[in-house]
Amino acid sequence: MRSKLSITAVLLLLAGLAQAADDTAAHSNLLSQITATQKRSKFPPEFFIPHTTENRKLQVGDEVEISVFGQRDTIAENVPVAPDGKIYYRFLTGIQAEGRTAQEVALEMESKLGHLFNNPEVSIIPTKFISNRFAIFGKVETGGVYPLDTPTTVRQAIAKAQGIALGKYHDSWIPIHNYKDSWLIRDGQKIPVNFESLMIKDDFSEDIYVRPGDVIYIASALGREIYLMGEVNQQQSQPFTAGLTLTQLISGLDAGAGGYKEASADIKRVVILRDALNEPKVFKVNLDAILRGKEQNVFLEPGDIVFVPEKSFLFTRNLVKAMFSTFVNTFAGEFASDINRKYLFPTGTQP
Repeated sequence: MRSKLSITAVLLLLAGLAQAADDTAAHSNLLSQITATQKRSKFPPEFFIPHTTENRKLQVGDEVEISVFGQRDTIAENVPVAPDGKIYYRFLTGIQAEGRTAQEVALEMESKLGHLFNNPEVSIIPTKFISNRFAIFGKVETGGVYPLDTPTTVRQAIAKAQGIALGKYHDSWIPIHNYKDSWLIRDGQKIPVNFESLMIKDDFSEDIYVRPGDVIYIASALGREIYLMGEVNQQQSQPFTAGLTLTQLISGLDAGAGGYKEASADIKRVVILRDALNEPKVFKVNLDAILRGKEQNVFLEPGDIVFVPEKSFLFTRNLVKAMFSTFVNTFAGEFASDINRKYLFPTGTQP
């Protein structure tokens, strides 16, 4: 038994060394393809390397296909990484998957299936990366969450959202965006993309590649708007009107359209982000209790961002972390830890 474990450890080490060598060679090859314009950019070269899912580490909510080579009836499709970070395969107890590559998990499975199969060869193929998405909202035509299924730059991300939105004034369409106050957030940090240079002057040294969890915001020139995101029927921004409440915004009573997705929306944990660019404040609101008359309605303020999360562990944890962690970190004590524990990083469907 000890000998078998030692062999497995050696295989894991060799696989890791081989993968590291491959990654280094691939990285060097990509860096050599960076254009002269990109080399003059204020951003590091890595920002101009396309995102790839190869050798991506698994996260909660990802799905994989598992099979044992040459063994009938061993294929399991759409196997999720569970809320506890483990994969549960038919013959085995839970195996840690979160934070590991599919290859690493497969090697451990092979060592644990040895008592059932002779020299098992396990194949694990990722079929869905739940966090492989980015968000774009503000003054674009169709803001929302988009899959990052192909290499995508900032300009291409804006194109996916059908471009910059225009407003109608009398019989003419006029710009209503403000590039100066627009931003991109990555891993809780504001990335200094100059949207004016990128979009107006065609300065491609600003056109970096989007990464999973990035949030792009195209600011409004009007300055007094409310934003609605998440599990709603229509992600939108609308002009602020005095006396506008949370229920009016989500139901669409004020704008004539709206509603939340009853099957997937967690209306017990709606988040309001207020004064995001100056002194950000995060509020967690139980919309369900408000609708049932058990809690008071909430009056909104200009610039509020309202986010309705998904139920259960399929909620995109990295996306929300990227969007809110900078702001949540400004808090201390029980309130901040409650936001992190119960809202940002849920571990399962809450009652």
